[in-house]
Amino acid sequence: MKGFLVTGTDTDVGKTWFMLKFGELLIEKGIKFHFLKPVESGCEEPNNTLMPKDAMKFSELEKVSLDKICKYMFKAYASPPKAAQMENKNIELNDIIKFIENNKYNNSSFNIVEGCGGFFSPIANKKLTADLAVQLNLPIILVVKNTLGCINHTLLSIQSIKNLGLEIKFIVLNNISKNTPLDNFEELSNYTDIPIFKLGYNENLSPIVLETII
Repeated sequence: MKGFLVTGTDTDVGKTWFMLKFGELLIEKGIKFHFLKPVESGCEEPNNTLMPKDAMKFSELEKVSLDKICKYMFKAYASPPKAAQMENKNIELNDIIKFIENNKYNNSSFNIVEGCGGFFSPIANKKLTADLAVQLNLPIILVVKNTLGCINHTLLSIQSIKNLGLEIKFIVLNNISKNTPLDNFEELSNYTDIPIFKLGYNENLSPIVLETII
């Protein structure tokens, strides 16, 4: 399968925001892609129907039905296995892999898969996003919240990903708020040769990113 796995150094680092901006850039340049967010917790429940708000944004941007992007939806804002347990349900990694295999696009498109939370966040019963990454064996896009402490989180994530024999395609240093008092770009660049791209608050992604994937 051609594509990438998008993961983060933590929960709420802006993976979904990055993917939307990445998708907009790919559309602008006429590059084919498909979003896959097989699991989403913290779903809204209007009219007693669970609605995965992030996956819905992907569906709207890509103009693809929601069931081709997301299958496992849970109400609680918790890790998927915990949220599933709270609903007396179960989710296995094999179920997630099967959904991805059944809904991936062909080799002319980039399949962009979003994991849950950080690289070592639980995603299924006794399994982590890291386990999904190993199974898919896709290059990793690592999203980092541009804040104090992110250098430590980033370097630990890089080491963990490389220890599993996986490639990191590039790092996204994401400003998730308007006021970012500490910019870590230059300092983080001192500790890794992996390409780092800044994503400003409410800004578009630089087309230079595409040079790393084409």
